[in-house]
Amino acid sequence: MDFGKSQNRSRKTFSIFASFIMCCLGTSLMISSIATQFWFQSGCKLGEEVSSKSQVYFGLFAGKTSLSKLSSTQYYTKIVCDGGDCMFSCARTADLRREHLKRVKEGTADGFVSVNCDVIGGDSNRALRAQVPAAAALPLMTLSGRALEEGEESDLLASESGSSSTTQEVPTSPEFMSYGLWVGTISCLAIGMVFAVVGALFAVINTATTPVEFITGVPGLYIWNSMAALFNLICVILWAVQFHQHLTKNVLLYDADAGWTTKGMEVFGYSYWLVVVAIIVHIANIVIIFVGTYERKAKEEVRKPEEKSVNLMLY
Repeated sequence: MDFGKSQNRSRKTFSIFASFIMCCLGTSLMISSIATQFWFQSGCKLGEEVSSKSQVYFGLFAGKTSLSKLSSTQYYTKIVCDGGDCMFSCARTADLRREHLKRVKEGTADGFVSVNCDVIGGDSNRALRAQVPAAAALPLMTLSGRALEEGEESDLLASESGSSSTTQEVPTSPEFMSYGLWVGTISCLAIGMVFAVVGALFAVINTATTPVEFITGVPGLYIWNSMAALFNLICVILWAVQFHQHLTKNVLLYDADAGWTTKGMEVFGYSYWLVVVAIIVHIANIVIIFVGTYERKAKEEVRKPEEKSVNLMLY
């Protein structure tokens, strides 16, 4: 009997120590998901042509955009929110990022990036658009070198605008991220991390001692791991809703006028899948605790009533 009790005690201690390791693993996964910038990833297209060297990715707070066609353009972005809408802006300061968001909403962001962002490289499409106003100020010339009269110039401009309107797509209104979903994702991930840390601390306590209280004992370990898995699950669901509702059209809000788009090329980044793995870790931890601490109740043997002796002593 003593050997059996000692074996059960060792099994329980080992399982609780394993629970500590699993809680630490879950916490590490959640910290990595917040620290990395790959909750969203996508390739980029210029019109209908896929650019193999272009990509955009971002995490919950920052990201990077690389556009490459005739020349390469790279800029780092940070999240900015206002009025329930969020986007990733490349502006240098928080005030400029809010101004950038405001201009994108109003449709007046043309030229903002070249002045207020630290752009690595040069964008031939943006440079071409910058040259258009200067070229428009010059008088239009005929093939023979004669300058067009005012009436002829207006007719030519009208015919060119009519032909170009049939070939260019009308830009659609930008689709911003939801502030509520973004805050909910971060909040649930942070709460899940707190429960994972609490679970690790109480696992250490249960390894060294045997707490009497319900919440600090083995039942508490079930609660901490269940809550961590639950809030991680809510976090994953909220970002999935954000992704499908607001990130599948075109996240290149201020490059769309140059023809760039991410539509149809979006995927969840590995930072998102780290949270999914953390959910699996905490569920596995619950199973480990159950297997290691479950004890069958010993059945008490019921003694049969002693039968009265049929042999009576006669005196």
